[in-house]
Amino acid sequence: MAQRPGPRSARPRRATPRRTTRQATVEPAAKGAAGVRDRLRRDPLLFVACLTGLAFLTWACAMTWWLTGATAPLALALVSVAPAFYLFYLRDA
Repeated sequence: MAQRPGPRSARPRRATPRRTTRQATVEPAAKGAAGVRDRLRRDPLLFVACLTGLAFLTWACAMTWWLTGATAPLALALVSVAPAFYLFYLRDA
């Protein structure tokens, strides 16, 4: 190990305060719709994924109704639109 040339300092070294790792504050999980509302606001990917899933469900039910003519798929297609509006309500409220 190479030593520095020259005389050593006579003064003692001061102890430097050690850096403390700052712990992230963890907020308690909100209960009910408030937790979902915050999550939908913060995470746009989750919001789009939920809307995409609902859109696919609506499309699949509508196509089934179109091909078969049964009323149950049509009713499911119409009912599956309501959660999409509820998602927008949760996110904007």
